Amino acid sequence: MKKSNFHRTGKYLLPLLLYTVAWFLPDAFVALVSRPDTVVGFVLTALWALIFALITMMLPKLAGRIFFGVFYAICLTWSLIQSGYHCVFGKLMWIRDFFYVSEGVGFLGDTLRTLPPHWWIGGILLIGLWVLLIWKFPRKQIPVLPGVLTSVVAAALVFVLPNLVYSSAYKTVYRTLPNAKSAYSVTGLYQLTCRDIWDHVIRSETQEEEEVEVKPDELETYFAGRESHKDNAMTGRYVGKNVVLVLMESMDDFLITEEDTPTLCRLMDEGIDFTQFYTPGYGTARTLNTEFCMNTGIYLPTEGGYVFDYLGNSFDQSLASQLIKQGYSAEVFHYNTPDFYSRGELEPAVGYGAYHSYGDYLDPENESQIYSDCMLFDVQALRDRFFREGKTLNTIITRSAHLGYSYDEELSAYALSVYPEYQGKYSTEEEDCIRAKARLVDDMFARLLTELEANDLLDDTVIIGITDHYAYGMEDDELLMQLSGVEESLLLERTPCFVWSADGAGMAVDKTLCTVDFLPTVLNLLGVDSPYQYLGHDAFDDSYPGYVLFPDGSWFKDGIACRIKVSGEPEIIVNLSGKELSAEEAQTMAQTAQTFIRANNLLLETDYYK
Repeated sequence: MKKSNFHRTGKYLLPLLLYTVAWFLPDAFVALVSRPDTVVGFVLTALWALIFALITMMLPKLAGRIFFGVFYAICLTWSLIQSGYHCVFGKLMWIRDFFYVSEGVGFLGDTLRTLPPHWWIGGILLIGLWVLLIWKFPRKQIPVLPGVLTSVVAAALVFVLPNLVYSSAYKTVYRTLPNAKSAYSVTGLYQLTCRDIWDHVIRSETQEEEEVEVKPDELETYFAGRESHKDNAMTGRYVGKNVVLVLMESMDDFLITEEDTPTLCRLMDEGIDFTQFYTPGYGTARTLNTEFCMNTGIYLPTEGGYVFDYLGNSFDQSLASQLIKQGYSAEVFHYNTPDFYSRGELEPAVGYGAYHSYGDYLDPENESQIYSDCMLFDVQALRDRFFREGKTLNTIITRSAHLGYSYDEELSAYALSVYPEYQGKYSTEEEDCIRAKARLVDDMFARLLTELEANDLLDDTVIIGITDHYAYGMEDDELLMQLSGVEESLLLERTPCFVWSADGAGMAVDKTLCTVDFLPTVLNLLGVDSPYQYLGHDAFDDSYPGYVLFPDGSWFKDGIACRIKVSGEPEIIVNLSGKELSAEEAQTMAQTAQTFIRANNLLLETDYYK
C-alpha cells in the first residue's frame, strides 16, 4: 500500500520539531535564571533553533551527528556558563570576559558550590538530552531544496524582525548592546552571541577611524553638562596626611559588629562612615572592578573586554598619580602574585611605584603566615617598605574574608584555628566561617593602628576602608539576604566605606553613593585640586543628590530602586521611602544611567585623560 504524503512528511517533521526544541532549550535554560522581560528574544532564538535543526538534518547522517554533537555541546556549554554566572553574579557575560577566567580558576570549587540545585538538575538533564539525541540520531535526511529555502527564510527573519517589531526602546538596546543582560532580553542567546562576536571581536578590530574620532567630543559634551566641583566644608580636611587605603575583600556590611569587628566599628564611629555606599559590579571581575575604579574613577567596561588592553592609557587622573604630584610615594601590598589580574603591570600603570606580593617575602619554615593579612607587619622587609621615608600612599588589599566559607576550605580552617570558638557559634557553617574570617580582617586594622602609633605616624595618617563587593561567595542566598537585611538582591551591593583619622570627624554620611564617587571624595578630603573631570561626585558636594547607577541601567535613589523595561515602562524594584516616582522622573534617571554607562565605556576606549 502506497504511503500518503502526510506520512512521508511526518518522518521529517517530527524529528525536525524535536531537534528544533533541543536547540531552543539552551536559551530557555538561561532565561529560566535571568528572566528576560520580552518574548521577542525567544522568537529570534526559535528561528536560530530552526536553522540549526535544518542544518543538522540536511547533512548526511554521520556529518549531521558530528555537527550536532560538536556545536550543540558548544551552545550547551555556553548556556551553562551564562546561567551559572547569572546565578552567582546576577548578570551575563561577554565572550571577551573569558580573559578573566584564569584568575578565577583557583576559586572554581567554591563558586560551583554556590550554584542552586535547579542549575545542577537542569544542566544534567540537558547533557542527558544531548547524549540521547546523538545516540538516536534520525536516519532520514530532509530534502536539501526545501531545507535550504526554509533556512534562508528563517535567516532573513532573524535580520529583519528586530527592525520590524522593536519599539524605540528595544532598538536602542539592540543597537548599542549596553550590557550583556539587557541585550539578551531583546536578542536571545544565539542572536546575542553572534552580535557579541561581530561587535566586540570582529568589528572592534576593523571599525573606521572616523567613528572613534567623534567619541572624545561626546565625552566633552557629557562633562560640559555637569556642574564643576566647588570647595566645601570638608575640602582639605586631611590635607598632607599619609594615606593607608585598604581594599577589604568581601567585607560585607553585616560583618561589621561590635562582637566580631570591634576595631572596624571604632574606626567607622570615630571617622566618616558612608552608610549608603554601593559597589555595583561593572565588567566581569568584581574585585578588580572596585580596585580599578577606586584608583582611577572609572568602572570596568560593560561591553566586556580585558582592562589590561588599556594599560597604555594615561591615568594621570588616578589617586596615586595625583598624590605623587603632591610629593607622595605610592605602593601596593597584597598576598597574591603580580601576574594575578596582572597587578604587576596594572598598579604601575595607574601610578603606583611598586606592587609587593607577600609570597616574595615568605619564610619557607612558616608558610602559614601568608594566610594572615598581618604578614605585612610581621616581615621586616615589608615593614620597611610600608614605613618608608616621606609622605606615603600605602594601598593594602586584604585576603582574609575571601570565599569560600566551609570548615575544610584553607582560609576558613586557618581562621578557625586562630578563633576556634567560632566553629558552631552561629546558625550555619557558612556564617561561622565568614565571621571568623572577618575577625582576621579586624585584627589587621588593630595591628595597623598599633604599628602606626609605634612609628609616631598615627596622628599624621588617614585610614580609608572600602569593600570590593558583597559576600556573593555565600551559598545560602536566603541567609545572605537575611543577614544583609534586604529583600531585593540589588540592595546587596551596599558595602562598608569609611575614612578615619586620629582627629576624626565622627560623622555619618547617609547620602547614596557608589564606587565612582570614591576618588573625587577622597581627593576633596585630601585637598587635592585635580584638574580632571570625574564620572563620580564628591560626597560633600551639596549639588549632588546622590544615587547609584547599575550596569544593567537600573538605579537606586531616594530609597527607590527602579529600572526601565525594554518596553519603555518604569518598573519599581523596591521602594523603601514610600515616595511616589513619576514616569518623567523615571525616564530622566533612565537616561542618566544610559549616558553614564556610555561615558564610562568611552573613557578607556578613547584614552580620554591623556
